[in-house]
Amino acid sequence: MKATGLKVLATAALSLTLLAGCGSNDDSNKADNKTSDTGTSTDTAQTQTAEGPSWKIDTSPFTFSQYFYGNWATSYMWKDQYAMKLATEKTGVKIDRKLATGNDEDYLNTMIASGDLPDTIMLDWNNPAVTKLINNGMVYSMDELMDKYAPELKKMLDPDMVKYHSIDGKLWYLPNNYETADRLTSGVPITPIRPWFIRSDIYKAIGSPTIESTDDLMSALKAAKEKFPDVNPVGVEFFDVAKNGFEGSLSMDFLINSFSPHLLEEQVKDDQQILLYPMRNKGFIDAFRYMSELSRNGLFDPQLLIYKQEQYQEKLYGAQYAVASNFMNNIYADFNPKIESTLGADKKYQVIGGLKANGQDPRYPASRLMGWQGFFITKEAKNPERIIRWAEYAWSDEGQMDFRYGKEGETYDLVDGIPTFKPEIREMMLKDNSGWYAKYGFQASTLMWRSGKLWDAAAARDFQADQPEQFAAAKLLEKYNYDKYSLGMDNLEPDGSSPEGVINAKVKDLWNKTIPKLVLSKDDAEFDSIYNEFVAQMDQVGAEKVEKVMYQRHLADLEKKGVK
Repeated sequence: MKATGLKVLATAALSLTLLAGCGSNDDSNKADNKTSDTGTSTDTAQTQTAEGPSWKIDTSPFTFSQYFYGNWATSYMWKDQYAMKLATEKTGVKIDRKLATGNDEDYLNTMIASGDLPDTIMLDWNNPAVTKLINNGMVYSMDELMDKYAPELKKMLDPDMVKYHSIDGKLWYLPNNYETADRLTSGVPITPIRPWFIRSDIYKAIGSPTIESTDDLMSALKAAKEKFPDVNPVGVEFFDVAKNGFEGSLSMDFLINSFSPHLLEEQVKDDQQILLYPMRNKGFIDAFRYMSELSRNGLFDPQLLIYKQEQYQEKLYGAQYAVASNFMNNIYADFNPKIESTLGADKKYQVIGGLKANGQDPRYPASRLMGWQGFFITKEAKNPERIIRWAEYAWSDEGQMDFRYGKEGETYDLVDGIPTFKPEIREMMLKDNSGWYAKYGFQASTLMWRSGKLWDAAAARDFQADQPEQFAAAKLLEKYNYDKYSLGMDNLEPDGSSPEGVINAKVKDLWNKTIPKLVLSKDDAEFDSIYNEFVAQMDQVGAEKVEKVMYQRHLADLEKKGVK
């Protein structure tokens, strides 16, 4: 999906518009035999029944508010979709999910500073703001609520997940999209980067050349521009370091892992006890130099540096790029079907294989996901016990099947023991993915994705059967994957509230402002001058202090994973 998928994880970048949670949680422990749609708690609801899950104790109408960090996530809104109705039908719960109308980060920081919080928050678990929420006592620990109200939920949680995501011995959120170890050998093949794709008719018109290196790609783009002067040669996703990480655009990973295939290992300097910013890596910077070369040759539209994701997607739906990048599933399940139905099958996009740079094969750092967004319950929640019990439903096998497939016999059947969508539903999913989301809301209602043998097996089977082109593309790129789990490179950035976190924010802002200058540089000499100035500024604000902290966090990540 990261988002939309993903980053997914994520992919990825996220949103906000909020509704403030009202009332004091002091009321949550008062005896009150009424339960209204605003969620007044009851003494009777606090005692689990002898049998059955705790969420069934109270299924009266109840709505809780939720802020989702990621204003692109319009398909996740609760309206009248099938999956949302099903969840409400079973639990009585509705989610008033809101997105920000403005800048995600500004909105989040303002919300925290004012203390004007919703009942729940969906926020990247490694966002610097998480530390603020915890240290300021603004969120409940999951342990506290599970022990008191939803003990069955605690039994469901993967012990490795709990160990990895606990902070000071407590679990403060449920990490959406955490994958257990067996996910590496089950489910859909992992594609950890945003691949680049070429429009099929243009590829054929320029002679279907071999594209195996960055030089080959440059030649193909020049040929495409000559034959199709009205088509933009290159399209990449939006640039924003705060949202997408140091690569700036998620599309840059494709090039970065070609020019710097050993980037993660090269960042670690054990002898100096520092973990270098990727911007100090020559290969990492060469990927941006390549983008600059595209720009100098008239192959890159400077507007892409300031485009919002929606603007880019609008042009991609119109097949207005010779070569474009996006999350693989978005291309094959969303853009290509729309392009085929409106412009013709010849204008669909096909994947470009892994690109060699300077004679090196690319390497894509793949791993089971450590989680994407965390589900937080704030101290402003009017009825935290009802919310944690709803989370028990969402995390359960029953909840997972509801939000992924719906009702057996109505939206899916079991075929050889594996869930299979009804033909008309599967056809809509494949041919009109956005319409499918709008009607059914599958995978978008609870946002509590987790691994499970049943649905992982179904996903792998359906992926190969229903998306043969995407399956072939994933297998083409899969040979470049390597497992980065044991490298200890997750959650490296310092806490935002720490002195090093403040420095890191300055470095990211400097880098965010430098990327457009590098890409639009007129020659290598200007590129080098801009880059050297950035490094000097980065060092001046104290980058090395952050690199020392990142090294310590690297060691902590290794320890959490049990890697020696």
